[in-house]
Amino acid sequence: MKIGIFCSASENIDSIYFEETQKLGTWIGRNCHTIVYGGTSQGLMECIAKSVNESGGDTIGIMPSFMYENGLASSEANNIILTQDMTERKERMMNEADIFIALPGGFGTYDEIFHIVACGQVGYHSKTVLLFNINEFYDDLVRQSEKCFNEKFTPLEYKSRLKVVYSIDECINELLQLPL
Repeated sequence: MKIGIFCSASENIDSIYFEETQKLGTWIGRNCHTIVYGGTSQGLMECIAKSVNESGGDTIGIMPSFMYENGLASSEANNIILTQDMTERKERMMNEADIFIALPGGFGTYDEIFHIVACGQVGYHSKTVLLFNINEFYDDLVRQSEKCFNEKFTPLEYKSRLKVVYSIDECINELLQLPL
């Protein structure tokens, strides 16, 4: 299975985010899955790639050429795919991955989440984004998403495309339900 990972490149975040990311990466690697991620050597991106690699999985980093040229590529990426820009990066990730997990992150992560969900809503794909709500990080986003559904800005039929998981076990359970 190819699991798209969206997450922070920040180093200055609470250790709980690194701990949970490492646990997830270890499970992915031990089960011989592949991650498709941003490919940089920073923050949770580097953490997930390292834990996947150390546990026997594979890593595909997708990054814009300018980031690569600025020395941001991770040595943990088994394969680097270069794109012209961030938009092409999202498109490549969307096409490569079977499912997505959004670990905590900033505006770039939000952009990736909403891009995937919106493309699914208009029929481009039927893939799911799992919001891994570590340390209640996504609580406000979950409330806002519920408001969109409740007030009929988004049809209820798309609710299953954005699922919230609160633990490694819940995340794994969702992954195990995918057809291989």
